[in-house]
Amino acid sequence: MNAKRSSSLIVMMCLAAMVVFAVVIAGCTGNGSSTTSATPAATAAPTAVMTTQGSTAAAPSVPAPSAAPGNQTIKISGSTTVLPIVQAAADAYEAAHPDANIQVTGGGSGVGVQAIGAKTVDIGMSSRDVTKDEMAKYPGFVITTIAQDGIAVIVNPQNTIKQITKDQVAGIYTGNTTKWTEITGAGVPSTNNEIVIIGRDSASGTRTYFDQSVLNNANDTLSMQEKNSNGAVLQTVQQTPLSIGYVSIGFLTPDIKALPYSADGVTFVTPSVATVKDKSYPISRNLYLITNGKPTGLTADFINFILSPDGQKIVADQGYVTLS
Repeated sequence: MNAKRSSSLIVMMCLAAMVVFAVVIAGCTGNGSSTTSATPAATAAPTAVMTTQGSTAAAPSVPAPSAAPGNQTIKISGSTTVLPIVQAAADAYEAAHPDANIQVTGGGSGVGVQAIGAKTVDIGMSSRDVTKDEMAKYPGFVITTIAQDGIAVIVNPQNTIKQITKDQVAGIYTGNTTKWTEITGAGVPSTNNEIVIIGRDSASGTRTYFDQSVLNNANDTLSMQEKNSNGAVLQTVQQTPLSIGYVSIGFLTPDIKALPYSADGVTFVTPSVATVKDKSYPISRNLYLITNGKPTGLTADFINFILSPDGQKIVADQGYVTLS
C-alpha cells in the first residue's frame, strides 16, 4: 500500500511538472507571436525637401521673420553719388545688427542698373532715371527714391568767375568756348586761360543727367577728361587752376568754388541743400535704389531703414536732401 501511494505520488508529480512545462512553452510561444505581429515603433520623420525649378534639396531652416533679419549678406553697387549715403547707412545698420553683412561698391549708375538687372547684386544705386529701354528689358524693377540731390558746377578757387549760365556751361562742354577770357569776369591771372574740362565717364548717372538738363543732349567735347567718380572730379578741379567740373552737392567742400547757376541767364541760384529742397536750383534730381522684384528680408529692411527718420538723418549728414 505504501508502495502504491509512493507510485501515485510520483505519477502526480510528473503530471504536474508536465503541465508547468506546457504552460511555460505556451507563454514563450505567445510572446514570440506578439513580437512579430506588433506594429513597429515610430521612426524619425524623413528630412523635408522642397523642389525649385526641377531640383531637389533639403529644406532650409527658416527663422521667424523679424524687423532686423540677421545672418544675411546683401550686395549693393552703382552710383558714386548715392554711395556715400548707402555706405554710411550700411555702417549704422551693421552696428545695430551685427549679423548683417552689407557690401557696397561704386562704378556708376549704369553699372548699378546692369548689375541689378543681371541679379548679380541685391540693390542697384542710380542717380538718374531708369530709361524706357531698361524698364522694357527688366520689367521687374522696383525703384525707390531715397533722397534728392543737386549738381554743382565747380571751378578752382583761383578762378575769378563769380557765376555762370546754362548757355556758358554748354558752350564750354560742347567745345565752343575754349578760354576763360571769353566769359566776362572769368579767368586765372598770369595763365593762358585755356579751359580744362573735367566730366564723368559714360557709366555715370550724374553725367547723363547733366548732359540732358544742361547740354540738351548735345555731345561732350572730345577734349573733356572723363573721371569715374565725383571724388575724382573734385580732386582734379582742386589741383587744376584752369579747370571746370560738376559734382553732386554732397561732395562740395570749402576747397572748391561752387558757382551760382542760371538756367535763364537772369536768376542765379547757389547750389545747396536749401535751394534743392525749395526747388529753386535748376539742376536737381532724385536718387534711387533699385531691386529686381519686391524687396524682401534684409534687402527690404535695409531700404526701410534708409527711409526711416534715422536713415534720413544720415542722408542729411552726408550733405544731401531728405525726402521730408
